[in-house]
Amino acid sequence: MRTWIAGAGLCCVVLLGHAQQHEAPPPVPSAVPLDSTPAAVQAPQQEAPETAPQTVTVTATSDAKAPRVRFTAYEESYQTAKKVWEVSKGSVVMALRLIPAKLNATISDVRVALKGNGAPIPVKVSDGGVFVVPLNADVAAQDGIFLVNKEKGELTASMVIQPAVGQDAWNVTRIAQVLHDAKRAVRAITPWYKKPFAKEVQSLAFCTAEQGSALQLVEGEQLIATLPMNEPAVNDINMPVFCKIFDGEDKYPGHYRMVLPEQTTVLLL
Repeated sequence: MRTWIAGAGLCCVVLLGHAQQHEAPPPVPSAVPLDSTPAAVQAPQQEAPETAPQTVTVTATSDAKAPRVRFTAYEESYQTAKKVWEVSKGSVVMALRLIPAKLNATISDVRVALKGNGAPIPVKVSDGGVFVVPLNADVAAQDGIFLVNKEKGELTASMVIQPAVGQDAWNVTRIAQVLHDAKRAVRAITPWYKKPFAKEVQSLAFCTAEQGSALQLVEGEQLIATLPMNEPAVNDINMPVFCKIFDGEDKYPGHYRMVLPEQTTVLLL
């Protein structure tokens, strides 16, 4: 979901502007570990309690030098991501989408690391330059920063809200719950002076890059319906996709499960 907190477009995005020039805010005290995952988030299948951490595995590429250029302070992103996680009870997470700010800037080779007092911690970036903001209270309290392997001023970023549900854990009830939780999370992170202009999350979409796919609605082992994914939309990196869109008011029984095609991404629109 692209959340335009200022209220443009279908969803809400907060532009960080020239993020590489921000100063680090004061430290914060609490700790909730959260790992970085790709844009199509693969998170725990069970909805987490409000204070439960999200488990993560971060991997690094051994043959690549650690990013060295300061991109932005971490603490502000940490506080927002923590609020999203807590308010949604783990249903959704906050990610950042990196965007070229100069004509010669590229995203395909971008690498990100989180740096506090210790060694930089690699953060996994998906195709298109999207990464889930890790929740690391220790680094936030150390005036941590995000590092990139780009020159200063080459990149900016926008905020993205993504579902945090495993691909095989979707059913009709879960769709309605994630939509409810995502709306609450967006309201919670929208400043009061922007609320009159902010666009809420309207729907949840199962999408693929190619038209012609379909998801299956099943009860146990019985196929109930085949639902074409042919509604046009754009994904978190503004690429065209074809979707089956749900508004949370669907009349199917709540226990009906979704069987998704491979390479399906789940978006908040």
